[in-house]
Amino acid sequence: MSGFYVLDVPEFGPVVSTARKLDRCHVHLPLAGYIFVQFDGEIEISRADTGLNEAVWFGCLTGGLDGKIVTFDSDCIRLGPTNEAILGEAR
Repeated sequence: MSGFYVLDVPEFGPVVSTARKLDRCHVHLPLAGYIFVQFDGEIEISRADTGLNEAVWFGCLTGGLDGKIVTFDSDCIRLGPTNEAILGEAR
C-alpha cells in the first residue's frame, strides 16, 4: 500500500482536500494526529491547487511516505509506489 501521512492541522488541510479530488487517492480518517492519503499508481499534486505558500508546501510530507518521490519542487509533488528497499539492500 502506497501513501503519505499528513499532520492533521489546518495548515495542511489544503493538501488533503486536493488529494480527495484525485481518482487515485483515498483519504483515510485521522488517526493519532495524522491523515493517511493512500494512492494507487503515480499521483501529482500541484501547489497552485492547494494554495499553500512554499514554507508550508515543503513541509507537507514530513509525516512520512510509503512510496517514492518522483518530483518534489515548488510547483508540484509527484509520488509513485515502490517495492524498492528504503535503506538499500539488506546485507
